[in-house]
Amino acid sequence: MWTIWSHRNQIRVQQNAYPITQVVPNAQQAFSIFQRANRVQQLQAMVSNTNQVTWIPPPANSLKINFDGALFKDINKAGLGVVIHNDHGQVLASLSEHIQMPFSSDLVEALTAARAISFAHELSFANYILEGGSDVVIKALKRNDDSLSSFGHILASTKTLTDVNCITFSHTCRIGNAVARNLAKHARHVIGFKVWMEDVPPHLHSVLFANYG
Repeated sequence: MWTIWSHRNQIRVQQNAYPITQVVPNAQQAFSIFQRANRVQQLQAMVSNTNQVTWIPPPANSLKINFDGALFKDINKAGLGVVIHNDHGQVLASLSEHIQMPFSSDLVEALTAARAISFAHELSFANYILEGGSDVVIKALKRNDDSLSSFGHILASTKTLTDVNCITFSHTCRIGNAVARNLAKHARHVIGFKVWMEDVPPHLHSVLFANYG
């Protein structure tokens, strides 16, 4: 359209216009340049995403437990997602569980953190990094004294299950917590709770590979 309009204006102001037969070839050339530039941008974006660190492994011979919660307001339920993996990113166990929806999202995260600790206790894991996306809950877990928040009693009760000196608490962004987040969302389709040993649900394999490289 631009070449046609430019051709018309050149004739209107009595300038030497390039032949009308060149309109289509010029448009094709411009489109080809656009496509090449667009492919370069896409390639740069792919390289950038490939180099992006989405999950930081724990120290050698250590474990990391990621947790996240999800709200299903339409059915008044909440989902809990937990995944335990080693320093190579290999999954040792994962869990999806749904519960009645508490009165706040922070309480959902606290219940998920508590479930992660109890899940590790059931599997006899003692030394690990507990990592989640709720800064409020992670800060409460790091406190030496009991939190006075609405979920403080939940965390205090859970800490009695294990030696908290063997646990390191870490906050992560949503990208680094993708598997746990998707496990929490999957809880909508789970009756009660479901555990996968050395695996995650099959439809999350692509998320696992993308998150851990």
